[in-house]
Amino acid sequence: MSDRETAKNKHMSLDDRLEIQGCLDHGVSFKDIARRIGKDPTTISKEVKKHLALHPTSVKRTNCDGTPSAEKHCPSLLKAPFVCNPCRKRHLHCVFQKQLYNAKAAHTAYKSLLSESREGIPLSRESFYEADATISDGIKRGSIYTTLCKLMTWTCPNPPYTDICTGVTFR
Repeated sequence: MSDRETAKNKHMSLDDRLEIQGCLDHGVSFKDIARRIGKDPTTISKEVKKHLALHPTSVKRTNCDGTPSAEKHCPSLLKAPFVCNPCRKRHLHCVFQKQLYNAKAAHTAYKSLLSESREGIPLSRESFYEADATISDGIKRGSIYTTLCKLMTWTCPNPPYTDICTGVTFR
């Protein structure tokens, strides 16, 4: 088995992302890119959509009378590959906002997210013991749901289950 085949279910490397960008620059389909790097085409599509970089255009659209017209989106961006990388007009005077895939920026964002997701919840010793007492008390009373909602508001500025806990009153 080649290295590409053994890495199928692993995280994408910078080399994989550079390959995606290079292929996009040459108008290669998601299916062919996926085949080249040993991933599923859906994975390639999600990667590209997730890491689109928007670049405003300096060219202003005007109506026949010279008044500015509403900015419209390029019809080519409504279908795969959803980016301007392979477009010949990209470096010319294109009037549309550009969407580009940049491998280095995508990899930097990926590494940042990976690092943040492994940090955990920052608790001081006092906060830890306060949370432990709250959870223990909640378990004893049999009200785990409201106890967890209360705990999440203490430890997370934007708890993942905020909408579940909305409307719950605490004693």
